Amino acid sequence: MNRPRLAAGFFLALAFLFLSAGGAHAQWVFVARKVLGRVESMTQSQQSNTPRYDVATVMLEANPDKVYQTVLATVASHKDYKLVQRNDATRNIEVSNGKLSAGVHVVALQDKLSQLVIASVIPPNGPSPTSFAVGNILRICAEMKVVCTVEAPPPQ
Repeated sequence: MNRPRLAAGFFLALAFLFLSAGGAHAQWVFVARKVLGRVESMTQSQQSNTPRYDVATVMLEANPDKVYQTVLATVASHKDYKLVQRNDATRNIEVSNGKLSAGVHVVALQDKLSQLVIASVIPPNGPSPTSFAVGNILRICAEMKVVCTVEAPPPQ
């Protein structure tokens, strides 16, 4: 009857599903390779008497646990930095230098692919936030011997 046709259709659909899933993974890896080491940042514009946010992020081709350990070692090596809170299970820490505070999060994307995010709040009329979040990401990249570049902000 139609059993050979049904079996052939089933195997064809299964092969298509397998190939499309593999293609999607390959596209993700291709995109990830293009953004490795590229530091992106976002800072709220200055407004009087209002705190501002500052966020910097980078994808690193490195084990997430190694990135997290490097973050902890970098914080410990700076006498001005104080570890306020630490959660090893989620790879989150909060750090302060007395004037500014920041949250640092290491996200595991794959075994050897990590995203490092640093976010801080800048008090009203506080110092330039870019040097804090981006500077710390570049410091961690240097400690890991990974080349990271800062993206120029888009023209306004």
